[in-house]
Amino acid sequence: MEIFETITYEQKGAIAIITMNRPDKLNACSTFMYKDIDKALDIIEESDEIRAVIITGSGDQAFSAGADLQELNFENLKQSRKYIDIDAKTFRHLENIPQPVIAAVNGSAIGYGCKIAIISDITIASEKAKFCLPGTSFGAVHVIMLGRALNVLGRKRLANMLLTGEMIDVHQAERYGIVNTIVPQDQLLATAEKVANKIASFPPISVQVTRRMLHRGNDDDYRWEDLLSPGLLLMEDVKEGQRAFIEKRKPKFTGK
Repeated sequence: MEIFETITYEQKGAIAIITMNRPDKLNACSTFMYKDIDKALDIIEESDEIRAVIITGSGDQAFSAGADLQELNFENLKQSRKYIDIDAKTFRHLENIPQPVIAAVNGSAIGYGCKIAIISDITIASEKAKFCLPGTSFGAVHVIMLGRALNVLGRKRLANMLLTGEMIDVHQAERYGIVNTIVPQDQLLATAEKVANKIASFPPISVQVTRRMLHRGNDDDYRWEDLLSPGLLLMEDVKEGQRAFIEKRKPKFTGK
């Protein structure tokens, strides 16, 4: 049995449930969480029994508050490239497993959390859910979302999220195409399981082919991330933005 540090993993019949489990950090994603999710996806991908996957967060405050900023203080390109390799590997894996992925968004989905909601095949959200892509506000660039989110949101809506960094509520997220269904908080997981079990009852080959076709062409976006993100993470403005966020003060950007 695989041991996980930052997630819980459960198989219920033909569905697997991955729960991001750092409630004290609002389920912020550390490199340990990336690796734990990747290990869970290995189990899922190799299983002939699992037909659908649910990913959610623990607690009732956050699906995920984004990347763990404590880990983003890189001194050189080797360090930042290693981080991006771990990050991108997990997202690639999430998109490339045969089984459809359902995001059950139980609270705030910020940065990394919002990305999961966007790249998942179906997103079911509670009435408390909120969504935000704030990277530009502290000097970072959501490279993957510039490609992967374009077909979901369209250029104008994606530009609004990326360039303003504003939080949108679940109803606006539904209008934007991020969310398929809004449900009360206490019905979220049950609704996600109902959808997952319905998908699991269908012929698996047709489901898997449909999923692969829906996600075709995604490798080009990841190649851009591999190329651009390691250098972007070393910019002084990114470091200043992270320091200011942690210190709860207004950042002083210099364009470097």
